[in-house]
Amino acid sequence: MFKKKSSTVFNFFRAGGVEQLSVAVPNDLAAVAELDPKLWAALSMPTTGIDFDARTLELVDTDGDARIRVPEIKAAVRFALEHFADLSPFFAGKSAFPLAALKKESPLAETAAALADADGNVALETVRDAAAKFNARPFNGDGRITPLSAENDDALAALIRDAISVLDALPDTAGVPAISEKDAENFRDAARNALAWREKPEADGIFPLDAAETAAAFDAIEAVRAKVEDFFARARLASYDPENAAKLNAGADDFAELSKANLTAASAEKFPLARIVPAKDEPALPLENGVNPAWLAKLRTLRERAPEPLFEDDMMTESAWRALLEKFAPYASWLAAKPAGKLADFPIERLREIVAADVPAALAPLFARDLAEAPARRALEDVERLVCYAENLVPLLRNYVSFADFYALAPSTVFLAGTLFIDGRECALCIRVNDAGSHAALAAKSECFIAYCRCVRKSDGAAMTVAAILGDGNADLLAVGRNGVFVDKRGNDWDATVEKILEQPISLRQAIWSPYKKLARFVETQIGNFAAAREKKVDENLSGGVGKVAAPAGTAEKPAFDIGKFVGIFAAIGLALGAIGAALAALGSAFLALAWWQMPLVIIGVFLLISVPSVILTAMKLRRRSLGPILDANSWAVNMRAKINISLGKAYTKIPHKPANSHFVGKDPYAENCHALRNCILALIVLAAAGVGAWIFLNRETAPETPAADGPANSATAETPAAPAENPPSA
Repeated sequence: MFKKKSSTVFNFFRAGGVEQLSVAVPNDLAAVAELDPKLWAALSMPTTGIDFDARTLELVDTDGDARIRVPEIKAAVRFALEHFADLSPFFAGKSAFPLAALKKESPLAETAAALADADGNVALETVRDAAAKFNARPFNGDGRITPLSAENDDALAALIRDAISVLDALPDTAGVPAISEKDAENFRDAARNALAWREKPEADGIFPLDAAETAAAFDAIEAVRAKVEDFFARARLASYDPENAAKLNAGADDFAELSKANLTAASAEKFPLARIVPAKDEPALPLENGVNPAWLAKLRTLRERAPEPLFEDDMMTESAWRALLEKFAPYASWLAAKPAGKLADFPIERLREIVAADVPAALAPLFARDLAEAPARRALEDVERLVCYAENLVPLLRNYVSFADFYALAPSTVFLAGTLFIDGRECALCIRVNDAGSHAALAAKSECFIAYCRCVRKSDGAAMTVAAILGDGNADLLAVGRNGVFVDKRGNDWDATVEKILEQPISLRQAIWSPYKKLARFVETQIGNFAAAREKKVDENLSGGVGKVAAPAGTAEKPAFDIGKFVGIFAAIGLALGAIGAALAALGSAFLALAWWQMPLVIIGVFLLISVPSVILTAMKLRRRSLGPILDANSWAVNMRAKINISLGKAYTKIPHKPANSHFVGKDPYAENCHALRNCILALIVLAAAGVGAWIFLNRETAPETPAADGPANSATAETPAAPAENPPSA
């Protein structure tokens, strides 16, 4: 099947190498409603943690799940197109719209006309004032009623107050405690259950005494139940093993520990209820004499409130205790079945009145009157929706359908939190995050250099974490613990401290000098390691020397100084310096042999040979930078590759530059000593020359000796007769 061709004009723009829908003119709103979601910049965004009007987001989020999705954005756009004939107010950025912009056939035209001012404008403040007054009425169309809704009927007002007192009822739109129809049904059912529970003892004879005396006696039993059970269990064990009965009582160590503090009647609360002794017959608990002082008062209360025949001669046997518990068992079971909530504690007469009143039926006329006002309420809310959309819908689209505000460096970008000033730069690409650790796990895929900063405002103790993306300069001095200042969009200052860094290339400037800085750090590290090793060696030699001085007589003597060994060491050092000098001399000779115009070309070529690979690799990484993973880690659903190219990164990160017409005044009194630097350079040159000379001297060739043309020595040699042959040939 072929898709029907649309007459809607779709305007796209390109920014940072990304093509996006333009929302710049009224006709673009119709394009949003028909745009394929695959071309949207985002498919979902949270309603929290962003800088945007909360009421507008609440109105757009129709399902109340704290997320804005594509269907909700399209519904908001269609709502605007349905009611507005002139869409220009959506691009004015004002919290009001002219009444003339509405369609005459709009069902909201009448309500908007009633709220318009003398100039024919419908302002947000006016609409909200009218809504607040409407919500304060007893019947406001929200489906909830308050005691004021009962007007002059005291009985109905009392029912509503009782329902509010026992239910977890939500307030109405004015913030006044109220109940809904469902709350009324729940209140009726709870009252029936409570009444049935309260009437059960009268029908089944659950109370062994009258109601008040039974409750008091049961409380006295429960106060000592655990301790009495402990006593009888110990007594049975003592009868079982009389030889170890004493171990079941408090020991000498227990009393010794107790004696260290100031004693009261409750000090021995953890000791047994009475002394444990083996019983010949049934164990019995004394109720007066020999009782643990910490429990004497509670046992007296038990004796006073429980039925007297259970106790004989100030003693209570275990069988009497069991009989007492059995007598109160039905009451304990009934008490355990007590319904939850406050209704069970209402007077039984009031419970009978509530059940007889049939609360839902009694309050039904009041709910009907309230629901009759629902259309007027919805009309006010929809007019507020129109005003909020007229002011904020286009900025929302420019941060959802496209990231136009982000690529335009607009302060209205919803996910930007403020500006971080740190390490001599200004970072405007800062995003608020909940947790640096969890955010960094996904944000690392963005290829961006991110510094997570903990921001604290000491004036009120507020704190938050922001992720600052650096797009220019270098990070040589940026490290965890570095302090800066964060300024939010409202101009509030926060103390910022770097707590985590995701290291990535920042700029091409950094890439140019990176190889030389790495080389310098390597040389510095090697020199430091060499110096540390030599220092350690010296310390070991000194320690060894001190040990040898303190050694007793008869130990081995110090070996004699070996001049040949030290000559070899100095020769090796000379050879090394000679090799270095020879290499430098060869390079210098080759360089000086060039024509004058070739020398700068060689220097530039060497510079490019070292820096160009680093620049190419850095440029490739910088081109891969994307905002998507950073927002995805903040619960967004970014639908495109939101590139952060080199120029955009520099635009969001400003490094310091001196103003035009800047001049230096005076002389730096603490300038570095140029003479010392010059002397160091001359010393290095002399050392190199000495090395070259040493190398030439050690590697010179010996010239062959040439015989002299004449001379007495040579003449004498010539005149000397040759020695006769040892075995002359025979004739």
